[in-house]
Amino acid sequence: MSKQITYKPYKPEILKKLHIVQLNMLKDIDVFCRKYDIHYFAVSGTALGAVRHKGYIPWDDDIDIAMLRDDYLKMLEHRDELQPKYTLFSADCENKYYNFVPIISMNDTRMIVPLSKDVFDTGIFIDVFLYENIPDDPQEAKKYISKCFFWRNIYVMSRANFELLWPGATFVQKCKYTISRVVRFFAKYIDPDGMKVRKKYLRLIDKYYGKTNTYTVLGDPYANDVIMKGNEILPNKYLLFEDFQMPMMADYLANLERKFGSNYMEIPPEEKRVNHCPYILEFRKSD
Repeated sequence: MSKQITYKPYKPEILKKLHIVQLNMLKDIDVFCRKYDIHYFAVSGTALGAVRHKGYIPWDDDIDIAMLRDDYLKMLEHRDELQPKYTLFSADCENKYYNFVPIISMNDTRMIVPLSKDVFDTGIFIDVFLYENIPDDPQEAKKYISKCFFWRNIYVMSRANFELLWPGATFVQKCKYTISRVVRFFAKYIDPDGMKVRKKYLRLIDKYYGKTNTYTVLGDPYANDVIMKGNEILPNKYLLFEDFQMPMMADYLANLERKFGSNYMEIPPEEKRVNHCPYILEFRKSD
């Protein structure tokens, strides 16, 4: 059985160029966020890169930021000001966008990953994860997280294409593709445009908005691992990321340990490295 493809090495000059473009995108987003008092912070591999490498993880190919819903709503309100250079794609404002993780995409570029094949065409992007309110009670939180994950997956499988374009798709990947095709087949008759499931999920994640002091990224496979209290998230701390002062969570070390384990400072072997594996990557002609 072939191993699961979650990592493809880039030509060094291409990855360096991608890093420069994404970092410049982040600097533009930072100016926008400061203008409207929007608080955001690095998460996942970007937060790990700031701590372990003082910049990008050498093989990483994206930037991950996150924010609370109040800040995200400000971003939605003023999203037109990101134009003409960038577009905010979100399930809250774009019916065809199947992913519940908003992205800020650079116009006139393309970065197409396997899940968006034949579904949604995006440019080079930065992920904007949302830390949503969940129950303060741990057992209730676990049930709620599972329910959100279930409905999010039903929607994504009904819209996304799990087929990979390069050889070597594993048994697990082929199973995902098969399940996705079955779900999509029945969805054509039950919920042709996916709006019923989409609306149900959006209502579900709003259930505890503003009512608790416990947060996580709903719908994420790591949602149970990255649960944070409000005072662990804000106010921001800052770390050097390349030549940029990166906003971090108040307790970013706790967040990293919960997601990656206590050995997060160790460099993983190549077979455990992860990136987006894009099969189309196009820069602006001026870049």
